Amino acid sequence: MRSTGKAQRRGRTDFPITFIHQQEETLKRNRLAICDSEQEYAYRLMDALSRKADFPFEMLTFTSAEKLYESLQGQPVQILLIAWSDFREEMRGWAQGIVLLWDGQAPPETDLPGISKYTSVIRIMKKITETAAMAGSMPPVLKTDHPVRFLGFYTPVGRCLQTTLALVTGQLLARNHRVLYLNFESFSGLETMLGRRFEADFSDLLYYLTEPEEEVGKRLEQLAEPVNGMELVPPSFSGADILKMTGVEWEKLLRVLRESRYEYVILDLSDCVQELYEVLRSCSRVHTIVREDGFAAAKLARYEEVLRKGEYEDILQKTKKWVLPVFTRLPADLNHLTGSELAQYAERTLLEDEQAGI
Repeated sequence: MRSTGKAQRRGRTDFPITFIHQQEETLKRNRLAICDSEQEYAYRLMDALSRKADFPFEMLTFTSAEKLYESLQGQPVQILLIAWSDFREEMRGWAQGIVLLWDGQAPPETDLPGISKYTSVIRIMKKITETAAMAGSMPPVLKTDHPVRFLGFYTPVGRCLQTTLALVTGQLLARNHRVLYLNFESFSGLETMLGRRFEADFSDLLYYLTEPEEEVGKRLEQLAEPVNGMELVPPSFSGADILKMTGVEWEKLLRVLRESRYEYVILDLSDCVQELYEVLRSCSRVHTIVREDGFAAAKLARYEEVLRKGEYEDILQKTKKWVLPVFTRLPADLNHLTGSELAQYAERTLLEDEQAGI
């Protein structure tokens, strides 16, 4: 969220050190106060956050600490999002959680969470909800009122563009739907290919699988990162964590995903998944890339034989086999795949599935 100029540090009026939240129990919804003496930035940020349908806060915006304090006496807030240039230590008791907006470098020697004013609205929103969850004032995660469709991507054939196709699918569907992408490769390299640095990954979500499902859902919301319209939880740093996942943990994760706000969940699977066939069975469609050379055909034949003998023929019945052509140019930027040749090739099939309700 870019500002149009630097906020100027203002003179202060002394305030009480703590603010008593005497009306907090009467609130029907959590309130967020935005305070920034740079008026244009404050109102543009409020407008941007208000456009996010899944942002569970009522918002109040202020351009001075004096006006903020006067309002808080009648309308307590749970979270205060305030410019570092407008913050002072006496404000710590004004809300259950405080997030500082940095205008440049992070402020030194502070234990309060913060984020740059120049980052995206989605990242600011995530920092707010994360702080609210830590403060115990986050409302339950909003659940979807429609079934969540799981799309599985798996092939026994290596180096065949599976991840690229899965990402293309997610980004195409994200034009009209809420989409989450999850990668289960041993060493995905996705962080490098996306040109991103992630502070947490799927292993952090696994750590919280021992908690109640509602808490796991909140952690999922905090970990999801935006990529060209869809969201993804960064893959585990090491595939060892995925290998250790038990059937019970997979069942719990899938239940949490079914109760999430997403309409589609893309599962980019690999042999690291011990419960691979059960996970594939939970998908409404399985996408399998095939090739016609000898080893690839032999691997596919053995995979299909294992499914039949293991009484997993239902997986074969909902499998879409992809024989990809030779593309003149593969997409170099995995963040924006929807304009690629692969996307044009995939879009027709995805449209057919969507119309069929798959």
